[in-house]
Amino acid sequence: MILELHERDAKVLEQILSILKNHPEIEKFEIDEEPMVSLPGLELFPSRRKVFRDRQEIQLTAKEYRILLLLATNKGRVLTYAQIYEQVWGDFTTGNENNTIGFHICNLRE
Repeated sequence: MILELHERDAKVLEQILSILKNHPEIEKFEIDEEPMVSLPGLELFPSRRKVFRDRQEIQLTAKEYRILLLLATNKGRVLTYAQIYEQVWGDFTTGNENNTIGFHICNLRE
């Protein structure tokens, strides 16, 4: 059985660990915590390129994912279209990137 717990489940985790201490016959595995970017209602797992909104996985294109990750990791900062384009596409801007980025951001808002 695999049990996923979050920070708000700390009390439950303490109770489970207390019970497990009294039962050495139960095999226990510890899994290293995976890096995650978290915003209210949104969780991004860069190592797996997965995004969850309210615990439901959402499907994104590669570009949408990279834009979302860039914006999430730069929360509170203003990024220009040129900065977004250069980071996501890995290329210098040509002046037409606003429509391209706007299209992907529009899809992310849905």
